[in-house]
Amino acid sequence: MADSVDLTENRQTEILLVAWIMTGAAILTVAIKLFARVRVVHVIGWDDLFIILSLIFSITASAFVHYGVVLGFGQHTVVVAAEFGEERLFKGAMIQMLGYPFNIAAFSFPNISITILVCQILSPNPHRTIALYFMAVLQVVLGMITIALAFAQCQPINKLWEKTLPGSCWNPGILNYFSYAFCAYTTLTDVVLAVVPAHTFWRLQMPWTTKVSVIIMMGLTMLSAVVTIVKGTYLPLFTDMEDPLWNPVPLVIWGLVEQNIVIMAACVPTMRPFFERAWKYRFSTRSGSHLKTPSQGASQYPNKTRSLLECRAGSMSDVALNDIGTDANTINETTGECDASSHESHQGILKTIDVNIDWQEGIDKKGEEKGLRSNGGM
Repeated sequence: MADSVDLTENRQTEILLVAWIMTGAAILTVAIKLFARVRVVHVIGWDDLFIILSLIFSITASAFVHYGVVLGFGQHTVVVAAEFGEERLFKGAMIQMLGYPFNIAAFSFPNISITILVCQILSPNPHRTIALYFMAVLQVVLGMITIALAFAQCQPINKLWEKTLPGSCWNPGILNYFSYAFCAYTTLTDVVLAVVPAHTFWRLQMPWTTKVSVIIMMGLTMLSAVVTIVKGTYLPLFTDMEDPLWNPVPLVIWGLVEQNIVIMAACVPTMRPFFERAWKYRFSTRSGSHLKTPSQGASQYPNKTRSLLECRAGSMSDVALNDIGTDANTINETTGECDASSHESHQGILKTIDVNIDWQEGIDKKGEEKGLRSNGGM
C-alpha cells in the first residue's frame, strides 16, 4: 500500500446509502407493479414471478453488503486488521464472496422477466421469441458459470478469503477475462431488449407522443446497459489483494446500482395502469367538485368529452401495457373504436343543443345535414 494513502478514509456510509436507497426504490417499484397487475389489470404472469425472485436476490445481496460493512468493508484493510485482528478481516472477505452470487442473480433474472413481457406484447413471431428467450437464458447460464469460476479458483475454497492458508489459486486473469465477457454479453442483452420493442412500436400508427412514451418505458434497459458498462471498468478490483476491503468499493457500489436499476426497468412498463388509474381518479374528483350541471343534457357533455379524451389518451397504454398479447391490428382496432366514439359524440351534441353556422363549420357535409334534420325535428 502506498505511503500517500489516507488510512482514515471511510466509505461505509456511502455504501450503505447506495445499497438501501437503491434497494428501497426497487422494492417500491415492484410493489407498484404488483398492485397494478393485481388490482387494475387482474393478471399475474411469469414476468411478475421472476421480478419477485430478482428482488429477493437483490435484498439478500444488499444484506450481505451491509454485514460486510459492519465487519469492516469500506475501510482500509490494515486499519481493520490492526483494530480487530485477522479473523475479522477473513470473515469480512468471506461475506463479500458469499454475497457475490446473489448480485449476479439479481441483475440476470430481470431480463427473463423483460423478455416474457416483450414477447407477449409484440405480435407473434416464433423466430424472434426463440432468439430473445435464448439470449435471456444464456445470460443466466453465463452468470452461473461466472459464480462457479469465482468459487473454484482456489483450492481449498477457504483460501479465497484466508490467503494465509496452504493451497493454490488460479491466475486472477482467468476470472477477470470471463467477467469481462459476461459483462459485454449482459450489455448486449440489455440493448437488444430495448431496441426490439422500440423498433416495433415506432412503426405503428399512433400519436408520436404516445409512441415516444411507450418506447421510453420499454427501453429503460438501455440505462441498465450503461450502468453495466461503467461497472465493467471496475471488474479487476474483485480479485484485488492489495487492499481487499477498500479497493473493491466502486465495483460493489455500481453492482448495487445495476441490480436494482434493471429490476426497476423491468417494472416500469407495467406500472402505467396504476398511474393512469390514479390520474383518472384525481381528474374525476376535481371535475365532480367544480363542474356545475344545470340540466341533464348539459351534464352529459363533459362526461362524454372526458370519456373520449381518456379513450384517445389511454388506448395505447391499455393495449401495450394492460392487455398482454395485443398486436398492431388490435391497436388499430382500438384507435378506430375511439374515432367511432368521437363521431357518435359529435352526433349526440348536435341532437341535444342548438347548432349555429359557426359550430357547423368543422363538421363534414353528411354530419351537417343529419344535424340540421335533427334540429328540425326538435
